Amino acid sequence: MTSSRESLVFGIMGNVSRDATIDAIARTVDFFIRRRIPFILEEAIPPCLDDARTGEGSGSVASRDEVARKADVVITFGGDGTLLSTVQSTLPYETPVLGVNLGKLGFLSDISVDELFLAIEQIMDGNYSIERRMTITGHMQDDHQRFHALNDIVLAKNGSTKVISIDAYVDGDFLASFVADGLIVSTPTGSTAYSLATGGPVVVPSSGVIIISPISAHTLTARPVIVSGDSLIDVCARTEDGSVMVMADGRYIRENETSIEVQIARGAHPVSLVKGLGPRYFETLRRKLIWAQDGRLPKDSSGSDGM
Repeated sequence: MTSSRESLVFGIMGNVSRDATIDAIARTVDFFIRRRIPFILEEAIPPCLDDARTGEGSGSVASRDEVARKADVVITFGGDGTLLSTVQSTLPYETPVLGVNLGKLGFLSDISVDELFLAIEQIMDGNYSIERRMTITGHMQDDHQRFHALNDIVLAKNGSTKVISIDAYVDGDFLASFVADGLIVSTPTGSTAYSLATGGPVVVPSSGVIIISPISAHTLTARPVIVSGDSLIDVCARTEDGSVMVMADGRYIRENETSIEVQIARGAHPVSLVKGLGPRYFETLRRKLIWAQDGRLPKDSSGSDGM
């Protein structure tokens, strides 16, 4: 990839089902054309624009995979779900991704539309950093299918199934058997997603560990476990009444199965996120998740946020 200001190429992806996304992309394309900045649109975007912006100036159109391969930085418009979808394309190339938040939470996509043009200038000037976030890879034991996740891999009951049985092993050693709604295996990035909702810990992204969190286990002693990021985790989920499924970052990998066996390990490629342009991690944690804030205290008594 190139890095000089003159030759930097931006890729643009987004959730084109939303009017706000189309409007933000149109404004960004206009900015790139005015500034003669090279950009590539994923092919789903041009039909949604009002005019032939992509035929002007420095723009071009390509498949999602080509955008991920050719761009120096990919800008993705939407919420965290859109960013998780985008990194499925950028992951093999480790292309840096800048998330523009048009969703509700925006924990991963932490730049607003109003901040975007300044962020682009900072990127072109080299005033940013790249965070390489750990991923995990799932390996289905029956057909050797592989899939990847930045947040988490979840094995869970499907449909009207009441509960499922889960056996988990870490590096060949038996961890536990659970009767539960499911099991979440997450990265530190995913610790603030589904894992947190089930009572899992907040783990800072640089920790390089894996979190194993039961979902509504039928025993009070079943608690989340943090293991080495180099661990090999084997999970078998099964049911005699109903079905089980496996998901990666919210995408269905398998469903309507009576038994699923998957092996989970650190991914070969990290996800590269453009950072240093928006809030820092702990600021985002406090602001987005209202983490450790005591509602009884005035805002300026809770630390640096009020200073």
